[in-house]
Amino acid sequence: MLPASLPKSAAYILPASTLIALGHPNLLGPLFLHVTGHNATAPTTPLPPAETRTISLHLRDMLLKEWTLTGIPLVITAVSSLGLAEQEAGLFPADAASTFDRNADWNTTTTPPPSQPDDQRHHPLGTTSTLSPRYSTSTTSTNPLDLAPNTPTSVRGATHLHRLYRHHLPAITRTWASHEADFRWLEESVIYGLFLSDDAVLSALETSLVTASAIVAQGLKPPSLWHLRGLRRLGLARDDVEGVVRVVGECAVWAGGRVGGVRGEEDEVGEWVGWVGEV
Repeated sequence: MLPASLPKSAAYILPASTLIALGHPNLLGPLFLHVTGHNATAPTTPLPPAETRTISLHLRDMLLKEWTLTGIPLVITAVSSLGLAEQEAGLFPADAASTFDRNADWNTTTTPPPSQPDDQRHHPLGTTSTLSPRYSTSTTSTNPLDLAPNTPTSVRGATHLHRLYRHHLPAITRTWASHEADFRWLEESVIYGLFLSDDAVLSALETSLVTASAIVAQGLKPPSLWHLRGLRRLGLARDDVEGVVRVVGECAVWAGGRVGGVRGEEDEVGEWVGWVGEV
């Protein structure tokens, strides 16, 4: 069902993003175990540690971006599902120190005490949770956490917004009226600047698959149409965009959802992508 032009990661990114937006965040852990082959029902043997870690990092980055689309409660529930699944599969120690522990340094990777058995000291996903370098405190002028207008992060966000919306953006933001300045900052510096334009883990196309699927799954037609068009502007053919909508619809039919979103029927798919030909 997935178009051949999509990256292989779309096979788990699209259903993961969609299921969370549909209101099923507890399915992320089982999905991860199935995709990586670390549960009894997986059709294949477990993936090598490097591939397992890549998928884990992809899903983490998806969650760090999807909260801007669905809200934080669904995403926090999803990350708990993912983390517990990783621990149950032995991919990460169940007794690792919490970064909320007063004695834990969340920026430093530590090695478990030598008294621990060897099989407890080596895990594909590491032995402690450490902060991603892009979020670490920096004193340089390119500090990614500097979210003021016209800083590098804000400019990056604005550039990505224009890449997706092009000449349509001013007309959209004018509808915000007296609230435009604050919400332009939110979009350029935080939502896009810090998260959706960041391609350190997921590519721009992979991130747009997260964005489009999460919005379509919620039945929000106007923003869905903009982001389906955004997929075209990132290089996807119209038929491939239709394929993305069908995948979201199949997930909705299988799992059910909180709202009446797209269901993937042919006439419905045509309606949802009917005006994305303009790029």
